[in-house]
Amino acid sequence: MKRLLILIGVCIAAAAVAVTAFAHGSSTKTKSAKVMVVRHLWFELVGQFRNSAPGVTPITHIHYGYLSWTHGVDAFRASSHTDSTAQYTFFANGKTSPLISNGPLRSATRVGTITIYRDPSHNSDWSKPSTFRDGTRVLVATYRHQPITNTLSGAISLFSHDEITFTRAFNTPHGKVRLGRVGETFDEHYTGQNNMPGPPSGYFIGYAVSR
Repeated sequence: MKRLLILIGVCIAAAAVAVTAFAHGSSTKTKSAKVMVVRHLWFELVGQFRNSAPGVTPITHIHYGYLSWTHGVDAFRASSHTDSTAQYTFFANGKTSPLISNGPLRSATRVGTITIYRDPSHNSDWSKPSTFRDGTRVLVATYRHQPITNTLSGAISLFSHDEITFTRAFNTPHGKVRLGRVGETFDEHYTGQNNMPGPPSGYFIGYAVSR
């Protein structure tokens, strides 16, 4: 009987050690799952925009498209670089101030929110702007930008200053990645062409970099 009690005690002690080791191993594994934070944001964008018709109030605006290159992650799932193979899309809306005129130039101030999505569905369609915002949000930023239009040629240049309000880690083939941190800022620079009345109202290509 005494031997039986000793054997039971040994088994219980061994089980306790095994459980402790397992728990320690799980904890270590969880802690080792690191997230790479891309502190130097740098990406290139291809997009289109839609404005409300002249005279319509309140003035509405959206712009949308995909990232054609981004520092730290692969922008496309295939060798062809189009909206249908882009891994990351964006969608933005905003409110526009009254226009300022100077000869053939027209300028305005616009404030709003831009969201970058990771979209593995690859279903983006230029004729359906909402398809550029049906992925998982990975970054949200507020922006203030100034579009300048040459009314003679329809050419557009734009500067935008953005501040990150939300960012989330996401899985990539190279591990977990997060784009920037809340409170960090980046600037956008676009060159575009009007297509009023459209749709779309115009086209643009540009880039964004951390300050």
